[in-house]
Amino acid sequence: MKDSAAHISKQCSNYEDLQNRHLELLKAEQLPDLARMTIERRGASEKLKSAIGELISSTGQPEFPSDVHLMEAIKERLGLILKVDETIAVEIQRHKNQLEKSLKSLKHGKTTLDSYRRSQDSPRLISISR
Repeated sequence: MKDSAAHISKQCSNYEDLQNRHLELLKAEQLPDLARMTIERRGASEKLKSAIGELISSTGQPEFPSDVHLMEAIKERLGLILKVDETIAVEIQRHKNQLEKSLKSLKHGKTTLDSYRRSQDSPRLISISR
């Protein structure tokens, strides 16, 4: 159980480091690479799920009081990871909303510019005073 707990602790640390890096990128950059972030987070979460699966399969009931404390510590750490994931989701939604507003503005500008272009079917004015 100690080896599995150490493995989970390492995977939790890796995931937390990734979360912190992604939060910094989301807060600092105008257009962070969300696709790359998604791939990185998916890989890290799969490793964490695998480590948790190993721990669950290797244990039945906690044998010692220290095992109960260890399980509680892991549970608390996973809860904190989920809270940070919620914060990241809020930041991603904020970026998505910002991009939608920018896209609407660009579409409006394109429509405006298109209205100034000469139509192919419109007659051309010719000056006869020359």
